[in-house]
Amino acid sequence: MEQKIDLDNPEFQNVWKLVSYTRQSVFMTGKAGTGKSTFLKYVCAHTRKKFVVLAPTGIAAVNVGGQTLHSFFNLPFKPVVPDDPEFMPRNLKSRMKYNGDKVKLLRELELIIIDEISMVRADIIDFVDRILRVYTGNTREPFGGKQLLLVGDIFQLEPVVTADMRDILGRFYSQNYFFNARAFSELRIVPVELRKVYRQNDEGFISMLDRVRVGRPACEDIICLNSRLSPAEIPVGGGADGKMLMTLATRRDMVDSINSRHLAALDVPEVTYTGIVSGEFPESSLPNPRELTLKVGAQVVFVKNDAERRWVNGTIGRVYMASDDTLIVETEDGEKHHVEPAVWENVRYYYDEKEKKVKEDVRGTFTQYPVQLAWALTIHKSQGLTFSNVRIDLGEGAFSSGQAYVALSRCRSLEGMSLVSTINERDIFVNPAIVRFSHTFNDSALIASALERA
Repeated sequence: MEQKIDLDNPEFQNVWKLVSYTRQSVFMTGKAGTGKSTFLKYVCAHTRKKFVVLAPTGIAAVNVGGQTLHSFFNLPFKPVVPDDPEFMPRNLKSRMKYNGDKVKLLRELELIIIDEISMVRADIIDFVDRILRVYTGNTREPFGGKQLLLVGDIFQLEPVVTADMRDILGRFYSQNYFFNARAFSELRIVPVELRKVYRQNDEGFISMLDRVRVGRPACEDIICLNSRLSPAEIPVGGGADGKMLMTLATRRDMVDSINSRHLAALDVPEVTYTGIVSGEFPESSLPNPRELTLKVGAQVVFVKNDAERRWVNGTIGRVYMASDDTLIVETEDGEKHHVEPAVWENVRYYYDEKEKKVKEDVRGTFTQYPVQLAWALTIHKSQGLTFSNVRIDLGEGAFSSGQAYVALSRCRSLEGMSLVSTINERDIFVNPAIVRFSHTFNDSALIASALERA
């Protein structure tokens, strides 16, 4: 169940002190299962600073209770190169057309939190830097003097960059990762890596994942992983022992095919629940299908934490009862739960002049049952989740840096993992720029000097 907050974690104490007592910008990172999301929620709940929480995608933003970077800053979707005349400081205000409330908000903010930072491109960071300098009137300091808290794992999902984008950005940036932004040549960001792993407790498995994470698996690791090969089709209902099993695949079509095939094999009536959108909620940001079709016996995953803590985002279950107005799900521990529709909010931030506070304006809501079919998920969608029994299907091989690591690190244990096809060394790769940047993590002298200056 949900990991309780470990306030004695020394690395998190460093993050908390830096955020609370300094204006130093921080990158909070850590391997899979180190509690980044849990600690981020703690910061949001306890900081006294005026802050906003942003994320690169709509679903990530909804999950963290914030707004997308693009909607908050009204970013263009094209790459923003440093010498684009349209976005030069002298033209920026006429181009961005922020209203008075947005300008006030930008001036009053003290802390900008960006989650899933590994997926954010360098040019976007530089554009945010330019916007903040111009609108705060503080052009001398990076990001207009605002403090940043960037959260994520650069060894996991990387920015999506198309071939044409790569050609354009390659003229200005050696790589497209957030830490390649030019703003960081003026601003020394302090990277703090959370080290304690809460997801797994087998030291041998944790060590193997560490080597996979940095792209340096030992021969024994590859042999050990491939000893979990089990290519046979999985019967409807899970593994041979009846356990609930999650397949993680590289591509969306593989996942859809597995889920459709298993759902069709259940010889019971289907029930479709139609989600309700109220107000403004973009289709691309919906965290769950608007039309959710389930059957009794269908394997599902919860996609939102329960207020009563009966389940968390990532808990697997089976539909025990489904009718027009009732949904009962039996979770892996055998408990049966009446599930009510959940509400997600589409949030926009604004500054309340009277109360001198940053407030949330709920522009719209989406109401739907907080489960989705889950005999299979894409590796991309599984980020942040934890499973007891995982079947990994890399198809024709991993195609992006960190993809194999994300899949393998979803498992609680090696015993709970099986592979559809063998994993090769070429599936486990990391961009050397990421490895170089990781050598700056947990620099005690850098952390100490930032605290001393404050």
